[in-house]
Amino acid sequence: MKRALVLLALGCAVPAHAIDRIQVRAASIAVAGVQLVDAGATLQIGGAGRSTLELRAARAQLPKDIEAQAGTLSALHLQCTNPMVREPLFDCPAFSLQAQSTRWSALNIDGKASYRSDSGAFAAAGGGMKIAGAPLTFTVAGNAAGMQARLDLRGLQLAQVKELLIAQQLPLPADLAFTGVGDLEAGIVQQGERTTASISLSLGDAGFQNADFTAIGEKLAITAAATADLTSTPINFELQLAGSKGQALAGPVLLDFDRNPLQLQASGSYSPEALQIASFRSQQRDMATMTGSAQLGLAPFAIKAASVQAADIQFPAAYASYLQLALATTPFNQLTATGNAGMSVELRNNLPTQLDLTVKDLAFSDASRSLEVQGVNSELHWTAALTGPPRPSWLSWENSQGWGISGARARLDFLVQDRDFRLTKPARLPFFDGALLINTLSAEQIGSDAISGVFDAVIEPISVEPIAKAAGLPGFAGRLSGRIPGLTYKDKVLTLQGNLEADVFDGHVVASNLRVREPLGAWPRLYGDIIARNLDLQLLTSTFEFGSITGKLDVDLTGLETFNWSPVAFDLVLATPGGDRSKHRISQRAVQNISDIGGGGGGVAAALHCGALKFFDDFGYDCIGLSCRLRNDVCQMGGVGAAKSGFYIVKGKGVPRIDIIGNNQRVDWPVFMAQVKDALSNPEGIHVQ
Repeated sequence: MKRALVLLALGCAVPAHAIDRIQVRAASIAVAGVQLVDAGATLQIGGAGRSTLELRAARAQLPKDIEAQAGTLSALHLQCTNPMVREPLFDCPAFSLQAQSTRWSALNIDGKASYRSDSGAFAAAGGGMKIAGAPLTFTVAGNAAGMQARLDLRGLQLAQVKELLIAQQLPLPADLAFTGVGDLEAGIVQQGERTTASISLSLGDAGFQNADFTAIGEKLAITAAATADLTSTPINFELQLAGSKGQALAGPVLLDFDRNPLQLQASGSYSPEALQIASFRSQQRDMATMTGSAQLGLAPFAIKAASVQAADIQFPAAYASYLQLALATTPFNQLTATGNAGMSVELRNNLPTQLDLTVKDLAFSDASRSLEVQGVNSELHWTAALTGPPRPSWLSWENSQGWGISGARARLDFLVQDRDFRLTKPARLPFFDGALLINTLSAEQIGSDAISGVFDAVIEPISVEPIAKAAGLPGFAGRLSGRIPGLTYKDKVLTLQGNLEADVFDGHVVASNLRVREPLGAWPRLYGDIIARNLDLQLLTSTFEFGSITGKLDVDLTGLETFNWSPVAFDLVLATPGGDRSKHRISQRAVQNISDIGGGGGGVAAALHCGALKFFDDFGYDCIGLSCRLRNDVCQMGGVGAAKSGFYIVKGKGVPRIDIIGNNQRVDWPVFMAQVKDALSNPEGIHVQ
């Protein structure tokens, strides 16, 4: 190499008319840590003090840490105009460089450079080529002890950056599109055996979007800065990131940097096989502060271990960012929330092992649904199986109302571990003017096909009227009370071990043999029997505006079976109790409605609207009875006895006497239900023209 430089120096020093070209070839040339393989140099000396130095090489060997980032360079062609060689100074005031790279596109750079052979000092600066639409500028300086380099890319087109990164075989989703511009600054410093790198990126009005719209970013303003020690194994790094504008959506998480700017700091180490985040701290104004650490496997990706703590989670921002989209298909998708919370999560081998959640003074409401819950406080401590005994958890609230239901202060104390839940103390949940006292509540294998559970409770007397109104039903009279014993769920069947009892319409109702198959499935099936005794017909008919009937009524609904909550089979009998001594009267409107349901409406309507009967408001009767045996969408109808042309529904008594006779013994079930609906919904009764 020294000989080649001497020859070039002589060429630059002698008169032009003596020598006009000097060529030198070498197997390798080493300059400032860069080795050129199969190199050749040509000095072309022209007139008027102009000369050109050309250097060609088949390949360039860069320092390993630099070559890892820049790739292998080949087909190098360096041309220097008017080089100056004044030992020990070698200066090129203007050069152009072309080369091929295994990592980047073809290099095409213009600039200037100098080198001193006595100290090994060198310097270069230039630019010219464009990367992803941004012009490159760079500076390099150093000596035998080390070097430093810097490059700048202003106006990066993010759409082109994606293509560039994919070309570098980075694992980016193929359907992810980028928009916007960015500025990038990068530097590298080599001192002795240590090499450090730094990079900063600034994005303005940036965006991204995937094909199914589960990842979206709009009008983003983000800055990021990182430093790394390239000589360490693995590479140690520090990262800072800030988001000051725009919105970003990732699955159910929505980040609004306009309202909640983000500040993130992280440090750790990287290797092609693993990423270890020794610590990170993320802070979003008015929303949450998160800290933690993580160990991630990269080939393949896996969360080997992670610990995340979230302090001062504030509502409503936390609801808008982390909950609203996840609850979009539920009744809780438009809540107004206040309060705060804290959370800690531990993960091992891609699975959570511990969750601790604290909620303080949470309140949420939805005026459109008349929903409001105040004073929610909780401590939840969940652990995976085999991680030690479960720790006590609790949940309380001061008051609640929603969907027409109101409740007062209540508290639940429980244990939750893995997929299991168990109430540790009896809990009293006030509803309206009564309460539900839960003695036993437990569930196992929640979220799996093997889920099972047990429920035992006592209903402290609650007025039925507000419950019915909350369910969109007429205001029933009476009170609901009794016990819900041994409600179990196993093998996808919900079973009531005992009876459910209620006092309504001055009578007594008992539901027994209740069970629901696949209550959480797409097609639930309900089975059971319901027996009602001594219901007050006047209270019952006035509730439904059916027309007035006085007396008592027994109801037997046995063998009930529903599919998706619609009846498919049952045996129903409605009848006046034997020995009933109460007053038996029935109004014209009730007569007409019953006759229409039973299939004899036309004749009765004609009789009621003609002759002397039209002057009577009500009539006496001896007994009432109607039965329906439902099979295959057909009701086999019956009454209190056989008549000449059908069956008696109402047997009259006194003067004038009216008998209601049903003519249709087989009735299509949908038709029958339509007749009942018409009778209950027409406040003026059914009129026959």
